[in-house]
Amino acid sequence: MSHTSSIARSLVSVSLAALAWLSASVALAINQPDGTPIPATSALQSVFTARGESLNALTDAALTPERFVPGCRLTFTLATRGPALFRNSFGWYNATGRAPTDADLHPLIGCDAPQGFVATLDLTREPAYMGGEIGFFLRTPEDGASGTCAGGDCCARPGRVGRTYFSERRFNPDSLESGGSGYVHLLTYDSRAMRDGFYFAWEDLFRGGDNNFTDFVALVSNIVCSGGGGRCDTGMPGVCANGTLQCRAGALACAASTVASAERCDGQDNDCNGSVDEGDSLCPSGQVCDRGTCVPPCLERSCFEGFRCSERGTCVEDACAMVSCPSGQRCEAGRCLAACDGIVCPGAQQCRAGRCVDPCEGVRCDADQVCVGGTCSPRCQCRRCPASETCQTDGRCVATDCAAVSCPLGQQCISGACRDACTNARCPLGERCETGACIRVASGVDAGTVDASPGFDGGPAMDGSATTQDASRDVTGSDVLPPLGPPPGRGCSCRTSPSESETRDAAGPLLGSLLLLAIARRRDGRRAAPARG
Repeated sequence: MSHTSSIARSLVSVSLAALAWLSASVALAINQPDGTPIPATSALQSVFTARGESLNALTDAALTPERFVPGCRLTFTLATRGPALFRNSFGWYNATGRAPTDADLHPLIGCDAPQGFVATLDLTREPAYMGGEIGFFLRTPEDGASGTCAGGDCCARPGRVGRTYFSERRFNPDSLESGGSGYVHLLTYDSRAMRDGFYFAWEDLFRGGDNNFTDFVALVSNIVCSGGGGRCDTGMPGVCANGTLQCRAGALACAASTVASAERCDGQDNDCNGSVDEGDSLCPSGQVCDRGTCVPPCLERSCFEGFRCSERGTCVEDACAMVSCPSGQRCEAGRCLAACDGIVCPGAQQCRAGRCVDPCEGVRCDADQVCVGGTCSPRCQCRRCPASETCQTDGRCVATDCAAVSCPLGQQCISGACRDACTNARCPLGERCETGACIRVASGVDAGTVDASPGFDGGPAMDGSATTQDASRDVTGSDVLPPLGPPPGRGCSCRTSPSESETRDAAGPLLGSLLLLAIARRRDGRRAAPARG
């Protein structure tokens, strides 16, 4: 084998490898409007490598997020100015949904700051901060007419002639001219070496430059992506599919808002195994699980008036006999209702997949954030509270008239006074409200009988008007139960132990079944009796 042939083959191998890398990189890269992959050179990669970052300048580049949720204390570090002629300045603004004016811009790294310069922004002491999301800007000294430094001075100072580019692309001057899809001036990178840190790599020439994105590179710490709290699908089966968008390590991720639990008769896949209402012990003795609710079986094909015996051998409301509801819904008065319809959770609990749960259970928030209603939000020391609320030491806002009120377990402060958190609560079937929370009760016990105390509102009627609950119906159940005595309702009586009436109600299903059997037999006996003279 000749030395020349060996070199040729090596060159071919290197060329093929380079071509494969280039093809993969081009496929993953962000492009300018003319199709140029960016960044176009390895200059930005050298900056990251020198700073100990494992970032890939080409494939890790992003155009989002455009707005950020800040912590209480931020640091701004100038990584490099590169070979740029312009001495740009960099800072932040309140993201309000409109294009910022010069008065809205707050520079942190000035045009004379050297490489490695660090600035600190304490939002707890910053009067210009409005308490919400923020964006970032680059100010250049470019003269709009000549494309050079305005007046020969290349330092971008506030109030001077120049151009401003924003992390929100639609506000850029050369994006506005092309309907918001113009030249890319900013690439954003989620730092691998610093938690909650982002790099901002800029191109500073109007309508185009060399695409190196090293004209100004800054690292901002203690910020996380915006957009948390929206609904999402985790991809898991059953109730575990319900999720909310949370910021995780600088990027939005879908976090489950409902965790797996023991299977129940409610039309839901509670244990997230892909099956609904499976198991033999989901209902009290004498009842069976039928389409999400525990109902008595038909006895000798007999049911009370207004109900009929279904093909499944259970007594169902006439209006629901031929209705087929999607998984996770129930039929009532001939209509399919969602799992949380009619349920009113007590206190801070929220209805998720037909259950009252703590919305913050299992939610992990980044630094300087707290969970509020299932969503990670900045601590109120950073974001500030509305005028009618006061910031607590735990980072959450509370109504000012309740700020100094401490309530015992099971109570909540409303208008400055402690009240039973179970008042007007309506727990799901199989649960009752105790000490301010809906909790499951043992099988066979009436779970959440309707509170008959004066002033109890049974909840909204089917037409949306307020009505008192019909004692023969479970307005939040699945398939209305036949009136075999007191039915297992969903309202919350808010008592810590069963009353005498509740003890009697626990035997309702058994007594009702025996009554049905007696009626059926009496009816058959009448049919069989001979006619009298």
